[in-house]
Amino acid sequence: MVAVLLALVALFLQHAYAGLEPGKSQIQTYTWFRYTAKAEPGEFTKLDANYFGLERSYLRWEHAFTDKIKSRVNVDLFSSDKDPHGAGLKLKYGYVDFNVIPEGKITVGLQKSYWGTIYDWKYVTIEKALEDKEKIIASADYGVTVNANIVGGMGEWQLGIYNGEGYKKYKSKVDKYPAFVGNIRFIPVPGLTIGGSALYEKKKESQRLLMASVGRIARGPIDVWGEIIMAKTGNPEITGVGVMVMPILKLNRKLELVGRADYWDKDIDIKKNAHYRTIAGFNYHFVKRKKGKPGVMLQVNLERKQCEYPDKKAENALLVQLRWEFATNSF
Repeated sequence: MVAVLLALVALFLQHAYAGLEPGKSQIQTYTWFRYTAKAEPGEFTKLDANYFGLERSYLRWEHAFTDKIKSRVNVDLFSSDKDPHGAGLKLKYGYVDFNVIPEGKITVGLQKSYWGTIYDWKYVTIEKALEDKEKIIASADYGVTVNANIVGGMGEWQLGIYNGEGYKKYKSKVDKYPAFVGNIRFIPVPGLTIGGSALYEKKKESQRLLMASVGRIARGPIDVWGEIIMAKTGNPEITGVGVMVMPILKLNRKLELVGRADYWDKDIDIKKNAHYRTIAGFNYHFVKRKKGKPGVMLQVNLERKQCEYPDKKAENALLVQLRWEFATNSF
């Protein structure tokens, strides 16, 4: 599979490099400044956590070599209690797009994981996508993918091969067993999206099989996302099941109400092992960029996590986040 993908890249490069001309670059930044407060139910006068922090500061450099070859590098700077200087650094993306197939491209490098909702998660809630939050799959990984639109604007599909360990693991922390990923989104009628994803990784004495079903209904001011996850991992094998539903109500161009309900059971054979997460809040856009992207945005979320196990207390959190994002003109 690896040899086939690399051969395809080499074949298309011969065509893509014809007529190479100097391109243009663009710098983008994404900065998320967050206040977090945590407490047990009814105990917000006795906080378990109370702090400000810079949760994310993306520095993104995009460069177009030609109209068919483009690249992106993302560095993530963030507040961290694991470093004596209070900050951390992550390489999040580093890839090249070769737009050399009909309605599609070949992407090579450290890139998004095209699985479930994680690859197009817009952080409408402050919390990560369910599969990211529960560490089912990393949001980015090293690999090669083929991405294309379905004819007539009726969706998209992706096929890829990744290391399988995620963007935080490299070299000695990566095993010799690659992960194969397939994803499809189908839009049968405007406003309705259905799709599914699969990841398979065969290891020496075990296997990893991740499946996700995704649905979305968007009509007028109402936008509802849904996802069902199944994960089979380990030896002996355990099966995990998860569900996420996220309704969004856009009151006007600047203000939207958001809600979310998560369910995750990492091992369905163990009783009372699951937990629930509910989120309610709003997003207010002071400024929007082109195509509705955030410019300056305030997010307020109340989050509650409740475990099925009776001895575990619920966890409450208040998250207030100011996001500001911008892109320079091309140069």
